[in-house]
Amino acid sequence: MTEAGELLALVRELRARAAEGDLQVGPAGAARPAPPKPEPVEPPGLDALKAQVAACRKCPLGAQRLNPVFGVGSPKAQVMFVGEGPGFQEDRQGEPFVGKAGQLLDDILKAIGLSRQTVYIANMVKCHPMVDPSNPDARGNDRPPAPDEIEACRGYLEEQIRLIRPRFIVTLGNVATKALLREELGITRARGVWRELRIEGLEEPVRLLPTFHPAALLRDPSLKRDVWTDMKNLRTELSRP
Repeated sequence: MTEAGELLALVRELRARAAEGDLQVGPAGAARPAPPKPEPVEPPGLDALKAQVAACRKCPLGAQRLNPVFGVGSPKAQVMFVGEGPGFQEDRQGEPFVGKAGQLLDDILKAIGLSRQTVYIANMVKCHPMVDPSNPDARGNDRPPAPDEIEACRGYLEEQIRLIRPRFIVTLGNVATKALLREELGITRARGVWRELRIEGLEEPVRLLPTFHPAALLRDPSLKRDVWTDMKNLRTELSRP
């Protein structure tokens, strides 16, 4: 093939690749890589809800927090993990499960082929419940959310569930399990048993699996075996069509 023929063949190849989206051809005919595809963003519904949480003062927690802790993860997640409320580190970073318990949760997710980016993580309440709100820098100042605080925040969590429409919800610990199911059954008896959660606005109930909170595993490592059993159960259900 002559030099002119080789050049003509190269131009044709570049034009074909540009038409397929692999390359973009500039004004001078020089080929350059196509720009990367934009990362998926949260749908407007979640953005609007996040703004509502940021402005919320339905209960005293809204005025005491340092940062609202809305949620993190994929807006198209098949699995949603729900804890009770933000702690010391979460209040400072504005993201759920970022302390030692959060690191353990990340490890648990990785063990079953999931990650913080592929699931959605949220809490029953979006602000840090403190024993002494006048001293937010004190360590050991965390407490479980009170029933009235949970009820004030329930609508935000339920709207997150409606927007994300997960196939499964995993409740982490006693508080989240009792609050979402509106039952008094303790986590030791409730864990590992699939339940159905009905959310107004969703046609079908969401399957819910209670398990121990990662913080409980840090206090009592013997619970890790039960949580591993629960996560294998979740992994099996995820593999079904």
